Amino acid sequence: MGHMNRKNHSERKVASQNAEPGVAPAPTPDSAPHQSSTSTAPTKTSGTPPKVKRSMAGSTWVALILGALLLILLLVFILQNQTATQLQFFGWQAEFPVGVGMLIAAIVGALIMALVGGVRIIQLRGQVKHPRR
Repeated sequence: MGHMNRKNHSERKVASQNAEPGVAPAPTPDSAPHQSSTSTAPTKTSGTPPKVKRSMAGSTWVALILGALLLILLLVFILQNQTATQLQFFGWQAEFPVGVGMLIAAIVGALIMALVGGVRIIQLRGQVKHPRR
């Protein structure tokens, strides 16, 4: 049997030397790896990498990148809308560039949204700490 293995090895060596560059030689029945009967470990043949769980740091990184892109778009909007206009709110009057006025409106809207969200969080915490019976 040892003589057969040496012969197969030399035949594979000659076949690999005669093969075209970049082309794998065709497998032969004797060239298949022999599995021992004592091996019980499963082999992974799918070739796909294991799935990585999402992390808080990764999600934060994506949010920061999206926020930076949004800020760049906002900056471009403000720079392109420099025409001064008079803004009035109740009795208050001011003259701002249109882009700055829109920015102020967006900031006030975000603050109102944060205030409403904060009130809801406080309500939910109260329900968790003191559940109704």
